[in-house]
Amino acid sequence: MILTAETIAVRYRNGALGVSDVSLEADEGEIVVILGPNGAGKTTTVRAITGFSKAEGAKVVSGSVKLFGRDTTNAEPSTTTALGVGFVPERRKIFPNMSVGENLAAVGRRPSRARRAAISERIDALFPMLAHRHREMAGRLSGGQQQMVAIARSLMAEARLLVIDEMTLGLHHTMQAPLFEVVKTIAAEGTTVVIVDESTSQALHVADRCYLLNGGRVLASGPPETFIGSELLVAGYVGTT
Repeated sequence: MILTAETIAVRYRNGALGVSDVSLEADEGEIVVILGPNGAGKTTTVRAITGFSKAEGAKVVSGSVKLFGRDTTNAEPSTTTALGVGFVPERRKIFPNMSVGENLAAVGRRPSRARRAAISERIDALFPMLAHRHREMAGRLSGGQQQMVAIARSLMAEARLLVIDEMTLGLHHTMQAPLFEVVKTIAAEGTTVVIVDESTSQALHVADRCYLLNGGRVLASGPPETFIGSELLVAGYVGTT
């Protein structure tokens, strides 16, 4: 299993619990979607998995996280990145005053020069909108194109597990389908993808496995068919069980 989180609880420096009981897993090449209303604990969960919760003064206080079979509970982001985890945080987090090419080169885990050339070709094929914009300032791109840059940067580092928080948040609806198509292609090539997204209908149509969070706990889990047309989603989003 690429990712296993077992009954994790995450507490912030001020004593607040971000999540109280979350278990989830993701296997090689799977697309795993985490659903739930605002405040359900989705972002806290993915930050705990990737190690980035430490930057916010949060830590896993019970349960465990394993990546690629290794216990990485409360590991530093540098450790998870070195293992092959790529994290695209909410609202993209690119370098707007750098070019697209410079953004793609700004990765902590750099492949060899020969591999970089091959990966660049792969990225241009995945994101044809970026193929001729490597010299353009990233801050001048549309929101959807900036999200593409953020995802592409993780691919430059050859991420084996790609975690994307709120992938389509605030983006024009015309950008949503292309991003989900890219995710399907990435997963088909063997990379595991974990997505938090507000576009529930599109997320369910690409997912292999889904988790519905509410109140810091997993309310329900299973294949997407469990949720499509189900009252589970209604219950999860209005906060009733």
